[in-house]
Amino acid sequence: MKTIQNHLSIFKIAIAFMMLVFAVISCEKDDNFSDSVPDYTESIIQSFKVGTKYAEINHTIGTITMTLPSGTDLKNVPVEIRLPESATVTPASGTTIDFSNGPVTFEVVSTNGAHRTYTANIGAYGNPKMLSFSIGDKMGVIDEVNKTIKVEIGSQDGDLSNLAPTFEIAEGTTVDFASGVARNFTSAKVYTILSNNGYTAKQYTVTVTQIQAPRIDAFTINGVTGIIDNSSNSILVILPSGTNKSSLSPVITLPAEQTVTPSSGTTQNFLNGAVTFTVKNKENLTKAYSVTVETITPTKYAFLGLENDINSLIDDDAKAAATWMQATYGANFKYIKIADVSAQNIADVKVAMLYYLTPKENQGFSATATNVSTMLPVGLRAGGSQAQVLKSWAKAGGDMLIAGDPSPFIFSLGRVPANFGAARAPGNYVFSEFGCATETGCYDTGKPSDDIWGLGMRDTNNSGNRRTHAIFNGLTFEGGLGNEYLPLQNSANREVRLIWWQHFDGILNPSCCGSDAATKFEKTLTAVKFGTLRHIGDAFGYGAVEFKRTDLTNDASFDTQIPTDFKGHIFTISNTIVGYEWNSNGTTNDYQNNIKTFTKNIIDYLYSINND
Repeated sequence: MKTIQNHLSIFKIAIAFMMLVFAVISCEKDDNFSDSVPDYTESIIQSFKVGTKYAEINHTIGTITMTLPSGTDLKNVPVEIRLPESATVTPASGTTIDFSNGPVTFEVVSTNGAHRTYTANIGAYGNPKMLSFSIGDKMGVIDEVNKTIKVEIGSQDGDLSNLAPTFEIAEGTTVDFASGVARNFTSAKVYTILSNNGYTAKQYTVTVTQIQAPRIDAFTINGVTGIIDNSSNSILVILPSGTNKSSLSPVITLPAEQTVTPSSGTTQNFLNGAVTFTVKNKENLTKAYSVTVETITPTKYAFLGLENDINSLIDDDAKAAATWMQATYGANFKYIKIADVSAQNIADVKVAMLYYLTPKENQGFSATATNVSTMLPVGLRAGGSQAQVLKSWAKAGGDMLIAGDPSPFIFSLGRVPANFGAARAPGNYVFSEFGCATETGCYDTGKPSDDIWGLGMRDTNNSGNRRTHAIFNGLTFEGGLGNEYLPLQNSANREVRLIWWQHFDGILNPSCCGSDAATKFEKTLTAVKFGTLRHIGDAFGYGAVEFKRTDLTNDASFDTQIPTDFKGHIFTISNTIVGYEWNSNGTTNDYQNNIKTFTKNIIDYLYSINND
């Protein structure tokens, strides 16, 4: 974004300099300078009148609006237009215009070359009608027949989730959301205009699209996906040892209507260091990426934490897990602060663990029934700097274990489609359970040791027998035939958050809770469901899931919203009532060794996968 802002600043400085030069030149007696810029005041509509009433003219966005008396025939409206002497307008002044089907465009042309268009819309008093609709200086296109409004805003014109449109409605009517009120336009929004008589109403569906800022979506060399770091405008591609870096042809994926220089497929020499690739969008804004090719074999195990180092971790569970991981993997372990995640420091990592559980410490994480992204630090939310780096890394073959509070990171990665601004629906797989979602979560004390939490392993709730998988090596199941579970927690004090998938009612069919539903889930998302909850009363849900690579063969029912270039595997333990808690808050968990063994098995399994 700095590059974009710098270009804008340079542009403004250049304009100011040019104006100064023109001023100086114009003062010289021997002035040979000829100003060929037309005077645009010669192409404005000075007034727009119907009968004795004048319309409101917004010259900034080029709109003309007015309300005529109730019952006016909008199919036959005679207009009178006043213009500068040098200008003409089409349709011409004195013409009878049909405004019944919505806005009409008037084109003004001056003999000096100036040109301007205005969008005029006229309503009748008490007849619900949207006369104009704009966001900033971007005017919406009103389709009166289909009752839709479409607005395209620039890449720098704000956040779709918080935009405040301005609009005009016919006099004698009211609207449910007033002009100037901010709304979330990540999905279509409806405006209902009601006549003052209380009987007549019209609804307009508003869709806002945003021009993509210049960016590279994917950068691949010899089938290897580069790790894109948009915060530093850099891309790192890790190729096998011995690769000839002097002659490589990157394949570059861009958003629609964007270009890149050098172009995709052009052979480049990366032997002497970074090569710059410059992207330009339809607004002519540019962004330059510095692309480096290195030969690194990812061998590290990493823990991603909120604080600067392990000793500084505030969350006791994250600290316990990170300390164990460091002791277990020794020289191959590295700790990375989440805010410091970059293409460079994640490049040598094969498996990363992201985990914290903070009800007791109350570090400010919370969720609502419409937004679980706030369980994550800003950088890990969808579109965040660190989220984008880890997304590129996972697509390139990086594997992750995500557990506890940051479970919603599966959405940030784009590995599971979700839109927190819309209701759950096919293709929108937001979590369905939000218990203990406040900052303080739930903290249970004095629980009896025979109240055992664990991962339910019943075949009837999975698509098959999962108990023989490598992640369960060295672990013993309890509960008896048909009610097997992996015990994980029986301490007296337990921290809890219930933010997870119970089932997929209205999204998948079947949605809950047997083997057929698990199979449908697995085929739709290219995943493996490993377990639910221990207790029979909770015999549904998705307590442990492996999301597999998507760049190979997916089932026919695979959700096509999911990118098919993920080489990495993501294992999630998304519900803490299975007992996945690393520190027992001063009490004893008889199954703590199961948590350690289970975690090591998952990490080792991910490490063993060849993602080439």
